[in-house]
Amino acid sequence: MDIADIYVHDGILLRVIEEPKHARVTMEVELPILERGEQLESRLLVFEDVYGYEIVEGLKNGCPTLLNLSVVGKEGRWSRVRLDTTVGYREILCVSVRVLEHPPNP
Repeated sequence: MDIADIYVHDGILLRVIEEPKHARVTMEVELPILERGEQLESRLLVFEDVYGYEIVEGLKNGCPTLLNLSVVGKEGRWSRVRLDTTVGYREILCVSVRVLEHPPNP
């Protein structure tokens, strides 16, 4: 999937799962169903073949709101993917990103 096809604006970051054994970072998120839509659906943002993950965010009560997802650089075979939030940003150095359906938490 092309990063440009992943719309995150006004989504919510709920939880991040790091799996060093599999070089994977999975973010449980709620993403807009349609661009500029208010209805959100549970999804997983899965970053594969992760080489680095950096969080540059301030403190906030509650979950960060997502603003933008983009590629901000290349380092060898890895893309530097930046996820801007209302409290800063996160950068993931990875080979691929995909969006999966995720059932809502009970």
